[in-house]
Amino acid sequence: MEPYCLKLFENRWYLLGRNNRGEIRIYGLDRLEAVEPTDERFRLPEDFSADAFFSTRYGVVIGYDEEPRRIVVRSNEEHKHYLLSLPLHHSQTLIEDCGVYADFELYLAPTYDFIMKLLQAGSMIEVISPPELRRTMKGWVSEMYELYKND
Repeated sequence: MEPYCLKLFENRWYLLGRNNRGEIRIYGLDRLEAVEPTDERFRLPEDFSADAFFSTRYGVVIGYDEEPRRIVVRSNEEHKHYLLSLPLHHSQTLIEDCGVYADFELYLAPTYDFIMKLLQAGSMIEVISPPELRRTMKGWVSEMYELYKND
């Protein structure tokens, strides 16, 4: 493993690096079973920047199949204050505050960990665009509904 950087995300440390198959991967340090240092040396690629690598990602899911894109979310009146004081991502900007709701724009890859963060807000956040992320959210909500519909 060629270690590139460490990242703290949701109270866990992660190691990003190139594995012995040449893949850039991320590993949770709390899940490593054994570490053996070697005498092998490597050079960090000159064009690598941890800030740049993670700039369009929410957390630690690399999501190579997900391209960064413009995302618009609508927050209800109560939750908009939370998003104003603690943005979901550094790219978040307020588009419009209509009083009873506010629209926010973000630019990132909609990876699994970002979707889970949106779902954590429940009905306080609605994905406005892009349509494919909205459909993904609808799928998750539909599956959740199926779990509880008979209660």
